[in-house]
Amino acid sequence: MRITEQALVKLHERAASAKVWGVRLSIKGGGCGGYMYDLCYEEQPSSINDIVYDNVLAVDIQSNHLLEEAILEWQTKGVQEEFAVVNEQIEDGRCGCGESFYIRG
Repeated sequence: MRITEQALVKLHERAASAKVWGVRLSIKGGGCGGYMYDLCYEEQPSSINDIVYDNVLAVDIQSNHLLEEAILEWQTKGVQEEFAVVNEQIEDGRCGCGESFYIRG
């Protein structure tokens, strides 16, 4: 997993603002496409079940397998700013609403 410089700055800012260790990224079932990326604050990563990136992003082992070639970006579109995962390794398209994705078979 690669984190762009701008995304890394935003991860650190968000974690500091929330007064937590960092952020967790995982892949969960859900949405109309079948899978969704989930970003949430993390108090402390697991030394057994997590891979830690840049001392601010925790990814569980199961999700990490699907995120190894992914890039976490910070995107700005007009007034909207958000984290975005670019993961062409596993994504086989997105649902109509753009919130979930299909995994290549």
